[in-house]
Amino acid sequence: MFNFIKKIANGIEIHTLRTKLIISFLIIGLLPILLFGFLSFNVYSGAINDRINNYSQEMVNRMKRDLEDYITEVERFLSKEQDFYINQFIKLTQANDFRNSRKYAFRIWEDFNNVKQLRPGLKDVAITFQDGRRISSYGTYNIDIDNFKESLYADESDETFFTQPYINYFQEEVVTVARYYYPEIAEENVLISADIDLDVLADLTDFNLGEKSYFLIADQNGDIIYHPEKSKIGERSFYYSDGFPDRKVSLKGEQYLLTSTYSEVTGWYIISMASADEVEAELNYITNLTIYMTIIVLILIILLTLYLSSSLSKPIQKLQELTHRASENDLSVKIEISGDDEIAELGQSFNKMIRRINKLMEQNVREQKFLRQLEMESLDNQIKPHFIYNTLDLIIGLLENKDFDRATHMVEALGKFFRLSLSHGKEMVLIRNEIKHVKNYLFIQQFRHGEEYEYIIDIEDPEIMDKHIPKLILQPIVENSIYHGLLPADKKGLIIIKGLRKNKNIYFKIVDNGVGIAPEKVEEINKILKGELKIDDQQKYFGLRNVNQRLKLMYGGNSGLKVESVENEKTMVTIRIDQRGGK
Repeated sequence: MFNFIKKIANGIEIHTLRTKLIISFLIIGLLPILLFGFLSFNVYSGAINDRINNYSQEMVNRMKRDLEDYITEVERFLSKEQDFYINQFIKLTQANDFRNSRKYAFRIWEDFNNVKQLRPGLKDVAITFQDGRRISSYGTYNIDIDNFKESLYADESDETFFTQPYINYFQEEVVTVARYYYPEIAEENVLISADIDLDVLADLTDFNLGEKSYFLIADQNGDIIYHPEKSKIGERSFYYSDGFPDRKVSLKGEQYLLTSTYSEVTGWYIISMASADEVEAELNYITNLTIYMTIIVLILIILLTLYLSSSLSKPIQKLQELTHRASENDLSVKIEISGDDEIAELGQSFNKMIRRINKLMEQNVREQKFLRQLEMESLDNQIKPHFIYNTLDLIIGLLENKDFDRATHMVEALGKFFRLSLSHGKEMVLIRNEIKHVKNYLFIQQFRHGEEYEYIIDIEDPEIMDKHIPKLILQPIVENSIYHGLLPADKKGLIIIKGLRKNKNIYFKIVDNGVGIAPEKVEEINKILKGELKIDDQQKYFGLRNVNQRLKLMYGGNSGLKVESVENEKTMVTIRIDQRGGK
């Protein structure tokens, strides 16, 4: 055999370039592929097992967070401070004064039903007295209080109590969460409880881990609270052993990878059962795929090696020339395809790459425009709540003072303000509508501040009223003038809003006779607006920066704000809109 191989080696002319290329390509190509095929099984096996374990742990942690968020919301409601209506109801009920307690019962029913609507999955909310009387969102009825208390077990805080799944008074399968409530004016404490539908736990564990894999929930003693097979709910889990440590377990002849996490909020374990057969099936599929791909690559290497050694140089030189031109930003190059061999396919791939690059460049331009649009919308959304919260506070103040007529007028004015703010979802509005918007805003603010200041709106060039500008440009500046200029001043206030056009620019000047701004602060503000000074606190000068950024995004760098002020005398904010840079 050795002599036969030696004769074959002697018969091969290794001094030719073609032979050298063949030998070199085979050695360079075959050895890494064979080594890769040899090592792939162990690498993929470890990677897939790690991925399944990590994915399972991530899922149970996510379920834990979702479960704790849900239970915490329920506990927050149950952890009531002293509630007037509940206290009065308890006091009158314990005194057997049912006639007077009815009006409080109706209010409690309404509150409980509101909580049910806000928290999907709550089947019932109830107050239970020590004698078993209960008022819930469905009405009043009696329960066996001793059995109910025996079914409760506490979490780690000993303040919140849970039950195992059971069929409640209304024949619904639920888990109950309860806390004691200690009224100040009554003799006995009561239990406030919430019944949670088991379907909520099903939704929280609704993750796809495989056809045979599943999730379950168990309490501190290993008793199952939720299981896809409802018949197992309430049973003690086979895998409980002072908790549920991560390990490989056997169930009905099949292997499962058990992963768990513990919730300190509920005292429950969230457990993932991943089928080992499904994991190994995926591993076998990838292993077989790797073998097939390795064989295909080996065949291609051998074929390409034999052919490229004699026919590669000229087409590659042409490809090299065109590639060089493409690298010099000449993206109009195109290879003329002749034949259907590998070099032709390479040429087609090159042409596809050039077309793809051109498309990506066009797409990049479109995405940049879209990005700027999204930035505009984001900035717009940031500024809207800024005024709404203040206005709602004003209306609440009127209602608290029982000034219902003024509150009604305020709501009507706010409705007009909202219609102009929303503008049917349009980003750009007419200047005349923006002026109306500011008038509505000033009208609303004067409800609150009375005659502490007046305002004048002077549009020198009426033609600009039909020009479009981004909405909510003037109102934030006027708001700053009121709150930071006029209200702190101990004198009659005045705001002047002027609009004019000069060359291709539209200017708005907002002037107030308030307390003014210190020179060093004016300098700081203008540097920030010009982008010469960065700030860490994103809430600092929020209104000014927001309007300035929106104008620069829409109209370019020449547009924006400028602040001038004389301390204790006046402040003027100039808005410049360069229409030559507008979209």
